[in-house]
Amino acid sequence: MKNLYFPSNVKVAAVELESVFTIKKVNDQIVFDGVEGKLIQCLADKLNFEIEVLIPPNGVVVSNYGNGTFGGIVGMVQRGEADMGIMGLTISERTAGAVDFSIPFSALEYIFLTKEPKQMPKISAFTYPFTWNLWILYAFMVLVATILFQRILFRKATLLGSFLSVLGSIASQAMENVRETTWRRVLFGLWLTIAAVMAFFYKDSLVSFMTMPGKVPVPRTFEELSNAVLNGKYKCLTSKGVNDRDILLESVNEYMVKLGEIMEKNNWEYSYEEQFADLLDEPVAIITSKIGEKIYLGSPPYVKVKESDNYLGVWHMAINMRKGFCGRERLNDVLYGIASGGLYDKWINDIAFRDTLQKRLEVKHEEPESQLTLQDLKMAFFVLFVGHALALMAFLAELLIPKRFDTFYS
Repeated sequence: MKNLYFPSNVKVAAVELESVFTIKKVNDQIVFDGVEGKLIQCLADKLNFEIEVLIPPNGVVVSNYGNGTFGGIVGMVQRGEADMGIMGLTISERTAGAVDFSIPFSALEYIFLTKEPKQMPKISAFTYPFTWNLWILYAFMVLVATILFQRILFRKATLLGSFLSVLGSIASQAMENVRETTWRRVLFGLWLTIAAVMAFFYKDSLVSFMTMPGKVPVPRTFEELSNAVLNGKYKCLTSKGVNDRDILLESVNEYMVKLGEIMEKNNWEYSYEEQFADLLDEPVAIITSKIGEKIYLGSPPYVKVKESDNYLGVWHMAINMRKGFCGRERLNDVLYGIASGGLYDKWINDIAFRDTLQKRLEVKHEEPESQLTLQDLKMAFFVLFVGHALALMAFLAELLIPKRFDTFYS
């Protein structure tokens, strides 16, 4: 038979945190605000109990002391000092022996966030159309064509002269001193076709990159983040008072373990109480939940952050209760109604909208610039001037250097 009894006074362990759980006094009455505050207030109204809030001395949610003992909110529930613990606690095998759990009412999806990638600088856009592997292959192809043509296609050409002729053909310049045989014409035509196609793709891609620049690459997966952190390009922060590092250190993936070790060594942490969004101005990644992102940062396009493509993990959220708590069945009944009715998600969306409204009002709509400016073409003009200077030097060299130093003919 279902137990309908529920205690009239319940001790709840929690940490005061803006937008999550706050205690306010309005007209001589205590009002609980924030996502977790609305949850516990709804439970109190429905089950008709008084709330006594207890704050853990160290101000953390959970810390593992080993030997099955815990600190923070979970520790207070384990020792019986509190009847319930909230603040986004999850159903976990680690704490299953210390506390009981209610039914799950939401899920915590842990990801990492990075700053919205900036546009690639247009000044170096001439290198973007091809990847470095393709540039190397293209250079190798030009060198092979130089040696091959110098030996079988050109008449008494020097190696430097053959190279300049091949290079000029890429820029649509005519090739002279070619031996006139059928199979050499086929080889010559094949090369001109390759040179024309490669030049066409390059020019087409170059204009596209300069008009609509790409984004500077940022880590998109935890493996990429681990490599970036190990190479000193990024820092990775995790929230104080949670066990994210332990999850990384206990992972079966080696890159996860290495990421956790370097975070543990440098003690990289952040607090929700500070403006941790400002930390993203540096090359920093922040491990957090999607709920935390929505509450503290908002949603795109009102926030310029990038979510990772994969998850650190997904855990079911539940209220932690002390062992033997007598009102568990009635509590689960009310939680089931809250979860199935979508109330918890509504509270998250309402508070996220309310607390990020000012940020939304500050966002100005800007049309993206799709025109080329003189600044964009600065590198192109620089290369042009350098080319003219080299051409002038080559012209003067032809006039001044004796015939025996002829560049093109042996």
